[in-house]
Amino acid sequence: MAKILSFNDIVTQSDKMRTLVENAKKFAVLDAPLLIQGETGTGKDLIARACHRFGARKDNKFIAVNCAGLPSEDAESEMFGRADKDNPAIGFFEYADGGTVLLDSVAELPLPLQAKLLRFLNDGTFRRVGEEKEHYANVRVICTSQVPLQHYVEEGKMRGDLFHRLNVLNLNIPPLRERQEDIEELTRIFIAQISQELGILAPHFDEKFIAYLRCYPWAGNVRELYNTLYRACSLAQNNQLSIADLNLIEQEILPVNVEQFANETLEEIMNKFEAMVLRKFYEQYPSTRKLATRLGVSHTAIANKLKQYGIGK
Repeated sequence: MAKILSFNDIVTQSDKMRTLVENAKKFAVLDAPLLIQGETGTGKDLIARACHRFGARKDNKFIAVNCAGLPSEDAESEMFGRADKDNPAIGFFEYADGGTVLLDSVAELPLPLQAKLLRFLNDGTFRRVGEEKEHYANVRVICTSQVPLQHYVEEGKMRGDLFHRLNVLNLNIPPLRERQEDIEELTRIFIAQISQELGILAPHFDEKFIAYLRCYPWAGNVRELYNTLYRACSLAQNNQLSIADLNLIEQEILPVNVEQFANETLEEIMNKFEAMVLRKFYEQYPSTRKLATRLGVSHTAIANKLKQYGIGK
């Protein structure tokens, strides 16, 4: 997927994305920590880079760190450096002094290291591993998370004080299924990029093709859309994109037989479907809070529904 260079490269046909970019521009010029949350493939890293380029630090370093990939035994020295006379090293905060550090999947940091990160966020000071001397780095920190950080706090995997420090300037990127107005423009942009990379003429598509893309749930969001279009462009015949070449898994459509409902009322029928849907989703989200977040309703409402239908523990 092509890299976003600035906010001008972000598709904002939908109201949700337009509002997101407006807020991101306001936050980009500040120095306080920024939290960006969103499902996998929504473009958290790209929004972070756009924020960096929009702010006063744009000519300085931008360092992206995958916290989930930091080896636990070396995580602290990677972050803050090591004062070893035989093999000294500076950490990425010190290396990025004056610039921006992106902490991807910040909740994956060990709890003791989260405490040291909190201290750094508060005053910019830190100590290298094996040294008592304090150092200072002027760094803007941007953190990302696929799952709302509040869930990690509830599960004891994230410090509450760090969460509250980060949850001041926050951006929540909507999933692609909630910004369908952006799909056609994204498709045009991606096809142009992909065809240039493949060295082919940009293939055509019709309204039926776009309608199909708009109806698909896109669990992998914008990244999945790009990868799907890459496949379709690679297989295009007669310079025309085909729905079949997208190779997407068809959504399950429940067969409806009038006789199966006997003399049940609409409310009774809808309750049956609601119970079936909740059971299916509960298999993947076996926590009332996670399920409530996924379905966009309150925790209390979900808890009552699960109790009503005898789902769960």
